[in-house]
Amino acid sequence: MKIFYYRLGIFFITVLLFGSCSKEFTNQPKSNALPQTRLWLTPESDLHETISRQHFYWYGEDPDGRVVGYLLAVGNFKPAPTQLPSPDTLTYTWVTKGDSSIALPLRAIRDSFTVIVRAVDNTFKSASLLPVGAIIRMLPEPYWDIDTNGVYDGNDIALKDIQSAADPKGAILLFPIRNTPPTVQFAANPVDSSVIQQPDTTFTVATFSWVGHDLDGDNTITGYRIALNDTSSPSSWCTITGSPKFVTLAVPRSVSDQTTTDTVSANVYTGTYPNLQWRGAISGLRLNNSNALYLQAKDLAGEYSKPARMPTTSSKTWFVKKPKGQTLLIADYNSYTGGVGHADTSALNPYESLFTEMGGVVGNFDVLDVGYGLTAGSKQTQSLFQTYGKLVPANLNPAFIMTLQLYKFVYWFSDLYPSYTPARIGLFYYLQQGGKAIFSTTFPFNISFPDVQALNDFAPIDSVSSDPTSTPSNPTYADSRIPVYTKVLPYDTTSGYPVLTFGPPPSSGAQFFFNWRQIYKRSDAQYIYRLDSSSTGRYLGRPTIALIDNAKTFVLFALPVHYLNNDHTALKAFFHKVIVNEFGFQ
Repeated sequence: MKIFYYRLGIFFITVLLFGSCSKEFTNQPKSNALPQTRLWLTPESDLHETISRQHFYWYGEDPDGRVVGYLLAVGNFKPAPTQLPSPDTLTYTWVTKGDSSIALPLRAIRDSFTVIVRAVDNTFKSASLLPVGAIIRMLPEPYWDIDTNGVYDGNDIALKDIQSAADPKGAILLFPIRNTPPTVQFAANPVDSSVIQQPDTTFTVATFSWVGHDLDGDNTITGYRIALNDTSSPSSWCTITGSPKFVTLAVPRSVSDQTTTDTVSANVYTGTYPNLQWRGAISGLRLNNSNALYLQAKDLAGEYSKPARMPTTSSKTWFVKKPKGQTLLIADYNSYTGGVGHADTSALNPYESLFTEMGGVVGNFDVLDVGYGLTAGSKQTQSLFQTYGKLVPANLNPAFIMTLQLYKFVYWFSDLYPSYTPARIGLFYYLQQGGKAIFSTTFPFNISFPDVQALNDFAPIDSVSSDPTSTPSNPTYADSRIPVYTKVLPYDTTSGYPVLTFGPPPSSGAQFFFNWRQIYKRSDAQYIYRLDSSSTGRYLGRPTIALIDNAKTFVLFALPVHYLNNDHTALKAFFHKVIVNEFGFQ
């Protein structure tokens, strides 16, 4: 009997053991468990209407492996999906991080967007080949759209195993948003972060620069609009599409010379030389009066920013002068005379009297003081610190270039520290566009290579003498003084240039004190004057001191020309020779 029960017990145990076994063996491979994805928005869990730039977070879980990346799709889908579409027509972006700040370009004041994220596990063998940001499409089969043209062609790479490695459901989040209007402000000076203002006085050219921003993404700004003085009428606004960062207003001389009113329209340009683009015209510029420019940015949703005004405060002014004649005198002296910040009148007054007396193309002229507000020290370092005279526009290209182009002839006279940066930018393009100029300057005691290099950019000069200052026992091609009545002789006695003479005597005595050096021409120029040293014995030979380019568009005189006024008739004859005979103006 005991044996019977023992055998019966063995039978039941055996049945139970066999009955509890599955059909799978312990060494049989399990099928891949697909990952799951979680997605959320911070900081709000309850999605109310919000701005269109949001920070999204997501993560993926894979019970039998690891997540190697994510498929991210964002769009203004209509109707909004609650599950992945079938067939899957979405355009995905490959990402490996678990978060991103996403900007959604609104084309309406209010709308809703959907974010879809699908985790991809390590059964996707091509993950290491995909760069972050790669575009992935699922039809007609999963592929990397390398050329982003939306067409599966020979340029693309198939991704056959990504579909089976991706979360089949994904995480989907729908949320409403409201457009955020853009903002705009005028550009700041990088040196001191102050807003770049217009000079308090300009001629009929002005450049305005700005920075536009939008919380929905700066790329949602579709353009800007500007108005002069009056913003109440829609017709006052001039719209500029695209993403320009500055705009230039310019009134052609054909308009300002012929107008019988005090208000004119200005041409609107974007870009810089040599790639200026005409964008239309804007009305309402007041001549010989104060003006204000208003600026707004516009975004994809059609909303405008609050207007920005230039000048930015009522304490600042922008006065626009109507050009008078075809000649511009550029006074390039520091403010040492009287300490009032204006050019040295001992240099300016002789030219004003002389040109008025001459009449013709130079008889009715304008004056631009590029040294206004600069001390002797700040004038020396203006190129280094980009602190130019207060009447020099911050945007030299194109504002200063186009200001010079209002005139047929420019006479630029400077102390020993010319405003080289405005000159090299302004005169270079001015001369290329057919302008004519005389440039009169001297040199510092220790002239530097950058100064000569800057001069080379607009003057046909190779170099200047590096000699030390002359002495009676050491004659050279450089000095810091010239005796009264020293003559400046024509280089070619048959050229028709008159003999010029230093004088009358300055108040300081029988000598003129300034630094001068012999200049050496380039091959595309010819000398027109040399210094007569026969009466002093202090200088070597006859140092060349003035030249003209072969195209007869530019004269460089390396002396203060207003010192050559002992024979007033001869000085007037010199300007007549250059302006009428060489430049061709009557």
